[in-house]
Amino acid sequence: MKHTVVIPLYNKEAFIYDTIRSLAFQEKKASQIIIVDDFSTDQSMFLLKDALAFFAPQFLLTEVEIIELKENKGPGHARNIGMGLATGDLISFLDADDCYTSSCLKEVGLIMEQENIDVLVLGLLLIPSNYYLPNISSFKKEMTSLSNELFLIPNILHTISSPDFIMGVGSNVVIRKKHLENIRYETDVSLNEGIDFWYRVVKSLKDKPKVALLNKVCIEVREVEGSLSRIKYSNWKELKIPVTIERYHKSTDKYDQQLMGMLSQRWLEHAMERLPSWRQKMLFLINHSKSLIRNWYYFKKRPN
Repeated sequence: MKHTVVIPLYNKEAFIYDTIRSLAFQEKKASQIIIVDDFSTDQSMFLLKDALAFFAPQFLLTEVEIIELKENKGPGHARNIGMGLATGDLISFLDADDCYTSSCLKEVGLIMEQENIDVLVLGLLLIPSNYYLPNISSFKKEMTSLSNELFLIPNILHTISSPDFIMGVGSNVVIRKKHLENIRYETDVSLNEGIDFWYRVVKSLKDKPKVALLNKVCIEVREVEGSLSRIKYSNWKELKIPVTIERYHKSTDKYDQQLMGMLSQRWLEHAMERLPSWRQKMLFLINHSKSLIRNWYYFKKRPN
């Protein structure tokens, strides 16, 4: 199966060489690599082109395309552009500071072809903490084992709201391209845009799609200070309501409510960790109390 990898790139001069190297030494190469530079202001583009030139012999059978945007519009916009240009049977998104393990694309292709998988979620290792995700102990009974490392997820709309499930973290999803025809990333989102995108994708799938988890390290995700998930805020108003909560806040669908409950808890934890003072934290709690209380109820009533 042909595999397209889309890389959104913005100011990752310290990491893009290693990301390209991880693709150069795959046991099975990607058929297509699309790098969308989101108007980087550092040396990312120079180092990207240097890496591609150095590893050119490894990419002889790979179509490599670089898109240089003239305006910074965020990673969702960059991924959408890459998605529209993808030609592979499979598509995945690799962040420009992360790396695939050498066997990743080969294993993914074999599994998705042999098991007829529509969507495959990959395990990842956070660097430098060496912390592995996901911790499947809390939702293992929601899955069906196909092998020691491969699990089928019969009800992905339920499992995706498990606090320990990590669909969309580190761009750790591979999907058959045919399932992405009408779904795109939100472009004005700064938090949880990944899980929002993949939830809308799995909601759109028909005819009992096969979704699975490959529970082993397939991606090394760098914990980079300054990334959107690690940014510091000076004022509670800077923490926008997660797009999923805004989208489904009036929904009566139990899966929408479960996801809102889980994301609301993550949002609360993020605010308490990243706001600078107890005054700002209290203002956040007071101004979002209605939504937080309602979504806490959804979170607590989620069947385990």
